[in-house]
Amino acid sequence: MQNYTKYTFNSTNEILVAKLFDLGFDSFQELDNSSEGYILDDMITNELNASVKVIAEEFDAVYTVEKLENKNWNEIWEANFEPVSVGVFCTVRADFHDADSSVTHDLIINPKMAFGTGHHETTYMMIDTMSDLDFTGKSVFDFGCGTAVLAILAKRLGSDRTLAIDIEEESASNSVENAEVNHVEGIDIRQAVIQDIEPEKFDIILANINRQVLLDTADLIASHQEQGGVLLVSGVMVQDEQIVETRFNEAGYQRHSIKNRGEWLCIRYTLN
Repeated sequence: MQNYTKYTFNSTNEILVAKLFDLGFDSFQELDNSSEGYILDDMITNELNASVKVIAEEFDAVYTVEKLENKNWNEIWEANFEPVSVGVFCTVRADFHDADSSVTHDLIINPKMAFGTGHHETTYMMIDTMSDLDFTGKSVFDFGCGTAVLAILAKRLGSDRTLAIDIEEESASNSVENAEVNHVEGIDIRQAVIQDIEPEKFDIILANINRQVLLDTADLIASHQEQGGVLLVSGVMVQDEQIVETRFNEAGYQRHSIKNRGEWLCIRYTLN
């Protein structure tokens, strides 16, 4: 059981939602004319509320705040979560959904969080781009792993050394559970920040996080990348393409390709 507070905005603007995600909101539920954001009570500070007010004013949005009763959020999540399918390559589903025999990789992910898995667009694009890569025998670093869906898929695709980290203890423990339910072994899963990681270089780095973390850690990411290695980043909005591009160019990366889905981007880089 965890204590959450709901912020309801009279807007469905994706940029507003993305900025609120950056503040620490766990997830959002989009309704017809409004968005409901959920955040752990422990994350709420005067500074956070001041930032929420500034963001709401920027988008001329009005919002209400409601402290929610303590309840089993996993049961609520089950009622709202739908599988994510990426062509015939991969489906990401919960264990209470039927297996999908029409895809090459049928993954079971049971995230322990309120209302689903967050940005389906970014997860979709990361998985779609991974389908173009050769993971056989490659070392992989899943930075900000969340549920470890990308690390699990990398293992399924034949990766060798695979490290997955997340700053949240619950994400790390959930990642272990998801690896087990998919019968995937050999992923080094840790609660950690990238600054904690010992010197080690990886062939492929997967970073589906958010713009600010990517900007702040670009040089650290590059320090863990093999020369000529592949970096996939998402959690970046279309309007932020240039600032992210400039930062990763400074860190030594060259863009290989880019995809967009809705307001979101997934960029593939190569380290020069």
